[in-house]
Amino acid sequence: MKHADSRGNPKKEKPHLRLYEWLTDSKAWTDLSTDARALYILLKQKYRGINNGRIILSVRQACENLQIGKTTAAKAFQELEVHGFIEIVIRGSFDGRKDGRATEWRLTEHECNVSGELPTKRFMSWAPGKDLTVRAGVRSVPEGGQSVPQGGPLRSSIPKMVSQRGL
Repeated sequence: MKHADSRGNPKKEKPHLRLYEWLTDSKAWTDLSTDARALYILLKQKYRGINNGRIILSVRQACENLQIGKTTAAKAFQELEVHGFIEIVIRGSFDGRKDGRATEWRLTEHECNVSGELPTKRFMSWAPGKDLTVRAGVRSVPEGGQSVPQGGPLRSSIPKMVSQRGL
């Protein structure tokens, strides 16, 4: 049922989450644990249509929201990444960062709002025994694109994945 928003626009729908059948029927989804599925729904709940690539969720926050342990939450994040549902945009850390921010995630189901990269839907190409992990140390946002310094300058050996477009 549609309702009026704050401006009286009757065409706006109430906030909701969508899990399409093509996603839930995929081999990758059926292979996920229930903890990983619940975590994906939590990440999708934080997605607002304009923040893909800046979805902030730490292991600690996932523990509190899903009422699971830290090890279980960390395994669920890893499982989603290995199956191709999520990618790390900025790795969170308390080491070497003054702000101690959480990891920023991207749902591969949607376009990245940071880099403009189209949806990769990497989970659709997952098969048993095929892990879709990303190389460690790869950043998908330009060094100058962050408002807060994120752990120092990039090393020249790491290729930049996104051209600098004044983000």
